[in-house]
Amino acid sequence: MTEKTLDDAIHEKLNLIAPTLKAIQSGGERAYLGDLQTLLRKNLASLLALFERDPGLDAATADLYAAAAAIVQDATAATQPYTRKRRLLQEAQARFEERIALARPRERRSSASWRQSELFRAA
Repeated sequence: MTEKTLDDAIHEKLNLIAPTLKAIQSGGERAYLGDLQTLLRKNLASLLALFERDPGLDAATADLYAAAAAIVQDATAATQPYTRKRRLLQEAQARFEERIALARPRERRSSASWRQSELFRAA
């Protein structure tokens, strides 16, 4: 994969993740939020496959997914103030974007399916 193509693929995936996170923050019906959570998981997993293994990126991705999942799971049962959950999601997104900027793109394509089961376990 050429560097230009890889950069395009990374930006494409990031452009899919950002609106999904905004939609989760906006709230809505539980079924709709569940669909968004599934979409987020799929897009995060496919984005991680483009990078070399990085524990910091893995942790930031897991935190981002867990923060989004907390909003989805508690959409109807206000167990914590919603404002706090939004702030936690925004902070997780900032850490994720910081780690993505530092991550090294993968030289060759490989399966990252083992990462999915570990990273998304919290949610």
